[in-house]
Amino acid sequence: MPKKIDVVYTWVDHEHKEWQKEKDKHTKKKSFANNTARFNSSLNELKYSLRSLDLYFSKYIHKIYLVTNHGSVPNFIDKTRADLIIINAIELLNGVSFCSCTIESVLHRIPKLTEDFLYFNDDMLLTAPLSLKDLFDNTGKPIWYQESDILLRFISRNSYLINPFNLDGHVSKARKNTFQQLNLNKKMPPPIGHSPRIFNKTYIKKFILLYPEAVEQLRKILFRSEDTFCFVDAYCYYFSHHNMLNFLKKKKTLILIQSDYFSRIINKVRIFLALNFSFVCVADLRNKNITPCPEVSKYLERTYPNPSQWEV
Repeated sequence: MPKKIDVVYTWVDHEHKEWQKEKDKHTKKKSFANNTARFNSSLNELKYSLRSLDLYFSKYIHKIYLVTNHGSVPNFIDKTRADLIIINAIELLNGVSFCSCTIESVLHRIPKLTEDFLYFNDDMLLTAPLSLKDLFDNTGKPIWYQESDILLRFISRNSYLINPFNLDGHVSKARKNTFQQLNLNKKMPPPIGHSPRIFNKTYIKKFILLYPEAVEQLRKILFRSEDTFCFVDAYCYYFSHHNMLNFLKKKKTLILIQSDYFSRIINKVRIFLALNFSFVCVADLRNKNITPCPEVSKYLERTYPNPSQWEV
């Protein structure tokens, strides 16, 4: 088990002019996968995620890598910190993509990245102390967490109920199609939890060698669709199937939702009912509404009021 590991974040600056120009050039038809509202970090989730990291995981951090479009960063980031490195996603990918699955397939290319690294989406946060023992078992085998949300587990088992409406931007159908490509000859596992995931560079390289055509095709796509090879899900399911990764239903995530309708009511109920959770994730289901949900904003500021060491 390592003493310290790197943390990797992905973040999108939706206001970057060149990014907007590139996205508009490649957008043939407006859809859930390419609408600007979904790229808009209107709640400054990354700021609160870093605060949660400072509170609950800082002693295990070697360096933080922030992978962004064009190397742009939010204005609250302290760019003078030696332990926070900005990575241009275009240089990492050797191209342009607006699909998170594509970017996730090249994170292991970050120069000098530790062999094991913890990956966060910018909207994932800790709500309780996290240690390396929560990420590795006593034999050194990595630990990943299953989705704890009852509704999302139900949808995953019965994705046909939402596929006609595309309420999740093709995620459920793409995950099912990805699992079929793995040819593991078993029942599809539960969805992966909305929580940080521990990766190993050697595992990643091995996995890419096993599925080179799928990964090569993934790195060419611009936007997510039902045919997207879900790299993170595939990685977890493959190594879990071969007993090289523990996929546990052990820690809970509180999922807060930004949507076009009823966000305030939904989140009030979710916050009120939440018990014994270790993570928070802000799931963005917006299609048109660019206004952030006030209930989520209040929750984040109330829960993480103090600046992190990586803020100016």
